[in-house]
Amino acid sequence: MKKLLLVIISLILVAGVILWMMGNTTREISTEIEISAPPEKVWNILTNINDWHKWNPIVVQASGSPSIGSELTITMRGEEGKDGPKYMPVVTRFQEASSFEWRATMMAGFMFTNGRGFKLEKTDSGTRLTNTETFKGMMVPLFWSKLNDHVPSMLTEMNNALKNQLEKTP
Repeated sequence: MKKLLLVIISLILVAGVILWMMGNTTREISTEIEISAPPEKVWNILTNINDWHKWNPIVVQASGSPSIGSELTITMRGEEGKDGPKYMPVVTRFQEASSFEWRATMMAGFMFTNGRGFKLEKTDSGTRLTNTETFKGMMVPLFWSKLNDHVPSMLTEMNNALKNQLEKTP
């Protein structure tokens, strides 16, 4: 019985070490879109967090000030339009009309964190927006398949909504 218990404990420890090592790597999902508007105009809508619910189909409610160190409150849209997960990311980068990033701890930091980054680049026709989500932690390898299936379409949906908001005729 003691040998069996030692084997089970050893397997759990090995599995924990493997998950920790795999989860210690940051995984990234990124999308891009061209928007026919100057970066300053895209920036103004993107950083007006309190109005995200007006144009962003993946967010029910969002609030906060996008400045380094500030905490935002974001409630995602769940199934059938109901409130989904709510989280409070902290702004980690804010470079006027260029880039904006945040990081959120969804569980204990070593278990699961995610970040979001927006990068704007001026183009001949307006702005290229790169919308990136990063994931890190022990739970990421367990959920990676689901994240990789769902997150790209969610980011694309947000990108398209932002593009439509900026390019609609006044």
